[in-house]
Amino acid sequence: MKSRFLLMLALVMGAALLARDASAQRTVIATIMVGDRPLGVAATPMRAFVTDEGHDTLSIIDATTNTVLGAPLHVGDMPRGVAVNPVNAAVYVANYGEDTVWAVYIGQALSTWDVIPVGGGPEGVAVMPSTNRIYVTDVAANRVSVIDGGTNVVTANIPVGNAPSGIAVNSTTNRIYVANRLGNSVSVIDGATNNVVTTVAVGSEPRGVAVNATTNRVYVSNGMSNSVSVIDGATNGVVATIGVGQGPTGVGANPSTDFVYVANTDDGSVSVIDEATNVVLDTVAVGGSPLGVGVNPVANRIYVTNNADDTVTVIEDPPEALPEPPPEPEPEPAPLPGDTEGVPLEGGICNPVATTYPDSTPIATIAGGVTPAGMVESLWQFEGGVWTGWSPEFPAASDLTQMDFLDVVFVCVEGDATFTRPVP
Repeated sequence: MKSRFLLMLALVMGAALLARDASAQRTVIATIMVGDRPLGVAATPMRAFVTDEGHDTLSIIDATTNTVLGAPLHVGDMPRGVAVNPVNAAVYVANYGEDTVWAVYIGQALSTWDVIPVGGGPEGVAVMPSTNRIYVTDVAANRVSVIDGGTNVVTANIPVGNAPSGIAVNSTTNRIYVANRLGNSVSVIDGATNNVVTTVAVGSEPRGVAVNATTNRVYVSNGMSNSVSVIDGATNGVVATIGVGQGPTGVGANPSTDFVYVANTDDGSVSVIDEATNVVLDTVAVGGSPLGVGVNPVANRIYVTNNADDTVTVIEDPPEALPEPPPEPEPEPAPLPGDTEGVPLEGGICNPVATTYPDSTPIATIAGGVTPAGMVESLWQFEGGVWTGWSPEFPAASDLTQMDFLDVVFVCVEGDATFTRPVP
């Protein structure tokens, strides 16, 4: 029983560690050509959507083949932020150059959309699926526009800090986090009231923000401090500041592995942070001027837009680490001559047993080796084509009185019992 418990404990602990392997290296599995000056990216299990700011298009990547599906889709002027709403199956694109958000509906041809006027210079976009609301940072207006996903109408405008840029949501707590690039702060919005509940001071020129709803941690890239601020969503306090590469911009959190990915625009790399330790585990070389980061937590793939190369780098988290097998149990020590051992007997039948007793051992001695007492109904031996038997009820009338050279007896018992015999 104890060994079974230890085995199950080892398997459970191994399963808990199965989804993350902090020591392994991340791998670039694809570099995909997209449109001119890719900026924003949003990933789903089957697709990745990339805004091409220079071409005013939306490139759609097949997550299975890592290829662009068809021709890029035309959207508004200078598209930047992008997010997918699973509630109404629409892709929301912030068009910085024309102060609109396009809601592009995902269908066979991706050919229908709504155009939603917002404030000056829309840049970041985030979707709150639990409330079907879309939040857009208006850089020039220093506010966040709130769009109702059911009607695609702006229902509120929330004043925030100076030059709001990146934005992310926590669907579990209904909180929205806004990186104010020129305010060196993060505005925390209550989604129920559309009010800013607090403003958190972070590093210099915060650009991107990501949330891991599972751990209730918020990660903010500080572009001029070359760092990431970690905010505890429960207290709104900064609990760590992590040094990363040069000019960090986009940031994404993978809730499946609790790793955070930071695009370092000025040195063409991605820093990988372990949430458990707030330590950079790995640095992955990508393309020129990486900006946006999108995470597919189902496939554990990360999409990074390389603004200077017109490409998207696809990074794969390491394959799942298999748990170490439990150690082999120690073998039972071999019995020594003179020891005894117990043989289980099934109740209600006659069990054939090698007695290992010496020849001419009285049959009553063999019967006494069965416990608990009183279980024996009869003993039988077959020799020379003849059955001889013994019963405790009629010992004097029994024709089996001792064991001879066959040394095999059939022990018939009422219920389950144990036959103790000597080890030869």
